[in-house]
Amino acid sequence: MGKSSTESNFQETDRILVCTDFEFKFPHTMVHALNREISDHTPLLMNTGNSSVTYQPQFTFELGWLLREGFVEMVSDIWQNTLAEGTPLERWQTKIRKLHQYQ
Repeated sequence: MGKSSTESNFQETDRILVCTDFEFKFPHTMVHALNREISDHTPLLMNTGNSSVTYQPQFTFELGWLLREGFVEMVSDIWQNTLAEGTPLERWQTKIRKLHQYQ
């Protein structure tokens, strides 16, 4: 897989793993290191070169949500009462999607 000119900024744990099938399906994939703002890890952006994929904006947390009455209780209720199956990541994604409905 191709690497960007910023690859020297990657840390040992900052990597993207793909299988051979992925590499065959997306042979022009590039990985770019983004600015590291508050984490000790470098966010990585993977571009498959496939322009038919629709961009979905990244989730951002709004500090103003903390001022909304009942916000913390709503998040707690959704997080504790949403039943989800699968891997820990799949369960987390299900709960985040459920929270996303209340934006």
